[in-house]
Amino acid sequence: MRNVFIILFVSFTAIIQAQTLIKEENDTTITTEYNDGRLWAFKKQSDIVVGVTNYIYKDEYGKNYQIQIMIHNTSNEAFVFFPDYIYATLLGKDAMKKDMKVYTYELYMKKIKRQQDWAMALTSFSAGFNAGSAGYQTTYSTSYAPGKVPYTQVNTTYNYAAASAANMAAQTQIMTLGEIMKKNKQIISQGYLKRTTIRPNETIVGYINIKHSKGQQMTVNIPVRGKVFSFDWNISKKKQ
Repeated sequence: MRNVFIILFVSFTAIIQAQTLIKEENDTTITTEYNDGRLWAFKKQSDIVVGVTNYIYKDEYGKNYQIQIMIHNTSNEAFVFFPDYIYATLLGKDAMKKDMKVYTYELYMKKIKRQQDWAMALTSFSAGFNAGSAGYQTTYSTSYAPGKVPYTQVNTTYNYAAASAANMAAQTQIMTLGEIMKKNKQIISQGYLKRTTIRPNETIVGYINIKHSKGQQMTVNIPVRGKVFSFDWNISKKKQ
């Protein structure tokens, strides 16, 4: 029985738009099919089958093209797949080609860490400031002296119990945010493609992110065992 090794997909916050595959009518090297509502393109070279689907998604970490990739090894030998070698080009409106930023697993996790560190720093500052202010209580009293204009006196006191409760609430808020961020990184880690040995008759599935850029066409190139599997996508607003 064929063994299948699957890397779980990450949960998407918002899928904005699926991209349209560019394929010549007489091109017999690519086959397509829909899976769970998404169009997949498959290409076979020698003993390797590569499948790809492409769509835009947006979450708290930014807007990217998310490329889900399937690789099936039909040969009798194992080989190592290096997702870090994947590259993509963009054809702009000016008909000029440029390289797109493909996030390896390490690069994307660094991006997440930077944004999470900023969010945690801002949350800690805000929570600490609010907790420190919570202990101070201000009261106002008006005095009436005979024959004189009444005046208001401001009294500020420090309530240690209120300050302690606010500080505990702030710490709980920071800890909760930290756990949410940790789980989010774990989910992304489970789905992101990393260096993997693919044994005979084994299939892997995962995804990578490519920084979103506007243009007419993008080409995703996936090197596998000395061969490059290229897929063209129409990314213009006006679909073909």
